[in-house]
Amino acid sequence: MKGKQILVVEDEGSVALDIKKRLQTLGYGVSGIASSGEETMEMIRRNRPDLVLMDIQLCGGMDGVDTAGQILASFHIPVVYLTAYADPETLERAKVTDPFGYILKPFETKELRVAVEMALYKHGMDQTLRESRARLERSMKGAIDAIAAIIELRGPFVAGHHRRVSRLAAAIAEEMGLSGSRVEGIRLTAGIYDIGLVHLPAEILMDAGRLEGAHLDIYQTYPQIGCDILNNVEFPWPIAETVLQHRECFDGSGFPGGVKGGDILLEARILAVADAVTSLTSRLAYRPALEMDAALEELKQNAGALYDPEVVEACLRLFRGKGFQFNPDGRD
Repeated sequence: MKGKQILVVEDEGSVALDIKKRLQTLGYGVSGIASSGEETMEMIRRNRPDLVLMDIQLCGGMDGVDTAGQILASFHIPVVYLTAYADPETLERAKVTDPFGYILKPFETKELRVAVEMALYKHGMDQTLRESRARLERSMKGAIDAIAAIIELRGPFVAGHHRRVSRLAAAIAEEMGLSGSRVEGIRLTAGIYDIGLVHLPAEILMDAGRLEGAHLDIYQTYPQIGCDILNNVEFPWPIAETVLQHRECFDGSGFPGGVKGGDILLEARILAVADAVTSLTSRLAYRPALEMDAALEELKQNAGALYDPEVVEACLRLFRGKGFQFNPDGRD
């Protein structure tokens, strides 16, 4: 890994020059020397190094831990700490910044080489894993879009139904303060939550809002069918369980299990509200579309019965307080 550029952050000038000389002897380039956190961030923005050697004790308003935290938040650049001593509290803070190593001063050149090589190798492996995961996520999203298109061809949906549900469900999740990972899981689930419908006869699907008797019983099996299909796929989110519960009602009157209240996954409660708004404002084979105000009023009236009141409130804030709206062409 010779030729990599390393930024040295050390507020003692003689020590910084010694480290620079050692690095150059080992075949590394030194992109610069900084003595403060503020100077470090400016140098990184100007000339992205491959690695930062960071003294924990720095002059200026930020110490090495604060600076490493900013690097972690803004750049995918590994940090190796340089320290002669550190109290337990500082070491605990340092762990949160996910460092790629520590070098205790004073150190031998061979210790410097090992720490730098290991950090660069680990960072390279992490980068490879991130790229592989990104490719897998793109493939998974493409597959989900394809499944959503098949579902919409089979069921009583207008084009783009699942895209609109996905966009609204993610917005509700964000409004409720869910983590980015949970929001992404809800976004993806919204593309395939109706996958169980592909197993039902077309005549049942086209008349889904007016079913009774045996046909209704058949229709109400589709969340379980969808869950059974998705249980064979390993997701980092509770997608199969969400699909199973997305037709459950807050008061326990839903299907297939009659689960109620907080026993229903929050993801499923959010999806139920997003699906309701999207469906109510869409023209289906068995009923006309409602205006948005009427749909939101119906949603509000059923809060606590069909829908989780907190999810309904978040949805109402989006539409009535924050200007959320669907794209008129359905390309959400």
